[in-house]
Amino acid sequence: MVFIVVCLSLTYCKIDARSNTLLEGENHFTRSNNLRKIQHQVDRDFYCVDIYEQPALQHPLLKNHKIQLYPTFAKNVIQSSLSYSKIMDGNADKCLAGKVPIYKRRKVHQIITNLSSRLQTDDFQQYSRSSPGYHTVTLDTTQNMIFHGASVEIGMYNLSLQADQYSMSSMWLEGGSSMEFNSIQIGVGVHPSLYGDSKLRLTGHWTAYKKMGCYNDNCPGFVQVNQDKDYALGSVMYPTSLIGSQSKWTAPIKIKQDRTTGHWWLIIQKEPIYVGYWPKELFSHLSKGASLIKFGGQTYAPPNKDSPPMGSGRLPKEKFKNSGFMGLLKVIDSEYNENDINPKYMKQYSDTKPDCYDLWYHGYEGSEYKQSFLYGGPGGRNCDI
Repeated sequence: MVFIVVCLSLTYCKIDARSNTLLEGENHFTRSNNLRKIQHQVDRDFYCVDIYEQPALQHPLLKNHKIQLYPTFAKNVIQSSLSYSKIMDGNADKCLAGKVPIYKRRKVHQIITNLSSRLQTDDFQQYSRSSPGYHTVTLDTTQNMIFHGASVEIGMYNLSLQADQYSMSSMWLEGGSSMEFNSIQIGVGVHPSLYGDSKLRLTGHWTAYKKMGCYNDNCPGFVQVNQDKDYALGSVMYPTSLIGSQSKWTAPIKIKQDRTTGHWWLIIQKEPIYVGYWPKELFSHLSKGASLIKFGGQTYAPPNKDSPPMGSGRLPKEKFKNSGFMGLLKVIDSEYNENDINPKYMKQYSDTKPDCYDLWYHGYEGSEYKQSFLYGGPGGRNCDI
């Protein structure tokens, strides 16, 4: 019997694990080929707008911007599902030719989003030290190097959060001083105040200069080029992993700077899918490359309230079957070479008690996972160090 796995959003990878140092044994990594999409729910979440009338082009720095439909490093794009000439009428998964999906924004969510963006326009670690309610655990690069991208596979779990909390699992590309701080953050997370629900969604955040930045398409910036509603910022992530399962569902995400144009491309790695990009014109420092790459989790809860769960909601000491997981961590160096991260040039950061959130990184975890780590935890009261 053939079982059809239904998926609302990205193309995922299924990981079967039987242990290694952290992951408990000989791991078997296979890519699921029986993924399907359903249309009705994701269709309600997005508008289809003319690609040349999308919010990004309202940014004053993009007034004369010429949209780049594919990165210059893309291969076989003529056969890609991105091809505008091959979109069929009546396909509810995709916008018609010449249109792209933009997540529907509600006014109340926009107000809260602007507040959240203001709170995140500096290095998140600086805020977590000085502002109550913010917490992060990350694995950070230490090289004195210019990076042109990074990639990761993020384990996906459903989490139960309150309306004023959020929990993100992401990678960051950063550059610049505190007064001219630039960043791109991309990952999966639950953010009720941003989306109006507790579903796990593909979420991006970018910052340019000290007082500018926002989530997804909530202000002009990110240029969407893919027409598929399953491959857009705000897409629901499904299926998700189960606590205690021997297999994990992950989202394979890459950010890569185009060597020719300087734009930062969001890529879902399988076909691959070129979702869109953050134009180099938005940034002062990231236009030339990033000086820091980070992988990990972040959470927020209002002061005097419990911190929400991170990752899977379980601590790394519960091992791979239960803990949050990130694997196949890579960086793109100053010569645009893609390399596994090197433990020699990585450091762990945490601003919280290890019984709230923790991160375990031991380096190489076998030929399938390569550089990987476990992270996350239940959160709770009194997580400050």
